[in-house]
Amino acid sequence: MTEQVQMKVVAELKFPANVFSPLATSSPKLTRMRQPIRDQSWTSSSDESVGNVTALAITGVDESHLNASKEADISTASSTSVHTALEYVDPTVFQTKYPSEILTREELHSAIVECKITEEKWAKEDAEMYATVVTERILWTACRTWSGTLPIENEDTVKQYVRYACDDWYMQHTGQLCTEELQHIGHIKGKYDWQSVAIYCYEKGMPTQITDRIFAKNLVRRTTGDNLSSIEMIWLLFAMIGTDEMQSIEYWFRVLDVHSTGVLSFTVLENFYSEITKFLAKDNVTSLPFSNVIAQFSDILGTDNWTLRTFKAHANLIHRVINGFINALRFLEQEINEKTNGERVDDEQFGRGSRTRWQRLIDHEYDSFYSQSQNLSSTSQDSSIVSE
Repeated sequence: MTEQVQMKVVAELKFPANVFSPLATSSPKLTRMRQPIRDQSWTSSSDESVGNVTALAITGVDESHLNASKEADISTASSTSVHTALEYVDPTVFQTKYPSEILTREELHSAIVECKITEEKWAKEDAEMYATVVTERILWTACRTWSGTLPIENEDTVKQYVRYACDDWYMQHTGQLCTEELQHIGHIKGKYDWQSVAIYCYEKGMPTQITDRIFAKNLVRRTTGDNLSSIEMIWLLFAMIGTDEMQSIEYWFRVLDVHSTGVLSFTVLENFYSEITKFLAKDNVTSLPFSNVIAQFSDILGTDNWTLRTFKAHANLIHRVINGFINALRFLEQEINEKTNGERVDDEQFGRGSRTRWQRLIDHEYDSFYSQSQNLSSTSQDSSIVSE
């Protein structure tokens, strides 16, 4: 008999009316190349996409996240190893069976909205926003964002996805956190212009050159024009925090692959790193020379040939490399954390095993463990003041 997983359920989840940015105030432990030289194919190394013949052989998805809860990590492993022109075709993909049906992004979204409205009596607007966030989170976790589809065996699988999206503790608070963040960023009717996104990203440690690449055509977008959609902003939030997740690795590889060759250029990376050093220099932080950094990162990857395959093969360490070119504050944070083992110690104190970066952020923002720790710390400080 399958052991029933107990989920942490929040009785009433409401989105606050006031603007609040948890990412901007999270614990310190967590804390113009507008167009590419040529269009990069809108395909993923692990998704079905139009025009990708080999992708028709894709079947199965790592559905371990359906049973994930507060006690289990959400799997970030890609469901297959199919690669596009960036990579290679893994012949083992042809050994799997075909899925009986495909669940689209729109179908999953509609099912979640219906669940929230009928079972929890949510307002339609709130249900729509929540469904948008958690639908994208499910696709992101399964590394199927680009195609927007999930293979399913039957109707029961759809019900499992919906129940997971509505009942899982991490999913509930992912919906809340992302909604609060989107409220924090200036937008007009769900459209986010370059300036608003650039300011937000810069506050988080990302140079404007990275924002330019995010807005570039056919890289990490599904729309065109001068504004990002709500879904594209949600992707950016996932990618900024979850640099240890497979979909995030694909996201940032596309951003850094300016020439769309499938192999990162050290000349281009030097330009990105130069912006990181300038950012840190404003806070009187001295950075290593580019040659030293590249040597260290090449030792981590075991090669000077930086491809998407190489990045994914070192998924547990690649966030250190990525942050060195996209996010100055996180790059500095990880250097400090490497000396103090901050994240490992934090996970041990929390007592639930190793967590993803996204799970750790959600816990810090919403789990009572951290609020109790903060209260105890405040009480201790107050007592010290009184005694003095």
